Amino acid sequence: MSIKRHIPFVALICGALFFLNSCNLEPDVAPVQTFDGVANMTIAELLEYHTIGSTNSFDSIPAGTIISGIVVSSDEHGNCYKYINIEDGTAGIQIKIDNSTLYYKYPVGQRIFVKCDGLVLGDYYKLPQLGMWENGSMQGIPSAKTSKYLFCDGLPIDLDDAFSPIVLTTIPAADNIPATWYNRLVKLENATFIEGGAATYCEPNASTSHDIRMADGSTITMRTSNYADFISETLPVGTGTVYGILTRYNNYVQIVIRSLDDVQGFVAPPQTTTIFTVNYANAFDDGWLHGPDWTVMSNSSFTGFYYNGSSANGSWLISPAIDLSQVQDPVLTFTHRAPGGYDAVKLMCFYTDHYTGSGSTTLWIPLTLSATEGTNTFVNENFNLPIGAQSPEFRIAFKVMGENVQWAINNISITGLTSK
Repeated sequence: MSIKRHIPFVALICGALFFLNSCNLEPDVAPVQTFDGVANMTIAELLEYHTIGSTNSFDSIPAGTIISGIVVSSDEHGNCYKYINIEDGTAGIQIKIDNSTLYYKYPVGQRIFVKCDGLVLGDYYKLPQLGMWENGSMQGIPSAKTSKYLFCDGLPIDLDDAFSPIVLTTIPAADNIPATWYNRLVKLENATFIEGGAATYCEPNASTSHDIRMADGSTITMRTSNYADFISETLPVGTGTVYGILTRYNNYVQIVIRSLDDVQGFVAPPQTTTIFTVNYANAFDDGWLHGPDWTVMSNSSFTGFYYNGSSANGSWLISPAIDLSQVQDPVLTFTHRAPGGYDAVKLMCFYTDHYTGSGSTTLWIPLTLSATEGTNTFVNENFNLPIGAQSPEFRIAFKVMGENVQWAINNISITGLTSK
């Protein structure tokens, strides 16, 4: 029998055995990258080899220099273009790399070592940079050459386990901020976007700047690339926290956020809202009619908010229930004509949060009017209602006592602060 006739059969058997054996193999797992060496210079020490602000120049780095740091920037969302930022606790540095998808290889929290031989130190409008000097300017490390200079070590860690961001509650002048703070992760507390609610993060065709105001009135500029994937989102309203990389452009202090996750806790400030209102333009002529939900309790005739009659025992005008349970700092205002007449004419105003259905049995809390009797002129009243008024069953009431009384009330309004 020819050997050639057996070759296909043998090949079939070998192929089948290989297939069956491969089904039991564990999937390949890339080994954890390590660097066989140590850093021999801190980033702060490295920065001392360059004078910030020198134009179109660079400074050489001592031979054999190795630095190390944790990656704090990310281009995953398109806002950190062709660079990474690392910091080591002493300072931060921007490393220019000619690659626009760096977050795969250098994710946030990844420790890297940098062999600086062949690299130069400079700045871009006073922002320190590490890169290569070619054709009279700082250039990014070519993507194909990064393995010669940058070395990952270990797995990415949570930044909270490495260091805390620099907390800023005020923004000093650019030259008053230590050079070692730039290119590092910072946290702006009690920050407010000046254009919050009125603008998006970025214009579609160009990088855009928006100012952030701190609680003390100082400002910092947020710089956003039009390549970021969140440019069409609206800037938040209110006050919150902003994380990002601290940068500068000449004398402007800037921050670059990495994603919308860096903008946290923004709560819109309360808005002044009218909760209740009664306002009749021609109320006196029309009888100042009140709505059907108002309660009139009187011993004589009552024609709405305009009363003209006798009531020695008192006449009540009681509002419907007004829900003030979600209102901060409620304010009651109204206009009244202090009654004219005789026999102890007097107008009184009260409020309650528990109406029994009767003016006489309800526990009323008095409000002191500025004019209560005898003037027969129109008076504007304004009351900051106490916390006890913040009830879903809040009511106001007016009571008049006297003979031959003529009095009137209009322009009743309750305003307060409510969440937007």
